[in-house]
Amino acid sequence: MSCDPASPPISQSVPDERRCELAEKILGYRFKDRSLLYRALTHPSAVLGEESDESYERLEFLGDAVLGMIISRLVYDRFPHLDEGGMTRIKVALVSGQRLSAIAEELGFSKLIVFGSSEKGTGNRGLVSALEDIYEALVAALTLDGGIDVATAWIERSLGDYISPDLADEPSSPKSLLQETLQMQHVTPTYEVVRTEGPPHRRMFTVNVLASGAVIGQGKGHSKKDAEAAAAAEALKDLTADS
Repeated sequence: MSCDPASPPISQSVPDERRCELAEKILGYRFKDRSLLYRALTHPSAVLGEESDESYERLEFLGDAVLGMIISRLVYDRFPHLDEGGMTRIKVALVSGQRLSAIAEELGFSKLIVFGSSEKGTGNRGLVSALEDIYEALVAALTLDGGIDVATAWIERSLGDYISPDLADEPSSPKSLLQETLQMQHVTPTYEVVRTEGPPHRRMFTVNVLASGAVIGQGKGHSKKDAEAAAAAEALKDLTADS
């Protein structure tokens, strides 16, 4: 799968080559390997029965980690007066699925996603979740093609205006509250996807949250971030009951 003009487009609305050109214009970067970019724009519904590496899913996994690292560094450098809890709240607010989806939509990526026929038949019901995944996949594609500095520059351009110390005062999400609670015990929670069910346009993720290697909560959601939030909320409920 690539953005070579000879490759037949999965979606007829935007030819492959034009799709990549438009994406590069938004990103402000020209790819050496455009197949990475095309893959980052490809919804799992477009490659049913093919290798998982043909859609954005593996890139999204990497991009989630890279985005978290870059945002953490930007927040750390910009706000030397903030404690760990405040920095955590800013980070969680910045990488929330709702914010990433809104930014990707505003930038115009909703018109560039390669959807399969199963998703088109639903009226793009999974568009919000897909846009979140696309943002993270693009971070990974930029990192692999151009390096961490290229990815950082784009994150600063697209998310930079939202990096505000005011976010440190916002009510804690379940994930940030759990992290703050466990930090008092010098423990950092980790999340793992243990099950993925349903068709590409209606995925259901099951996520465990672990502390010191032990599962302390489980949650489900139609995006990984929703499932992680549900798992954190479950863990907090149990921790509160035990206290």
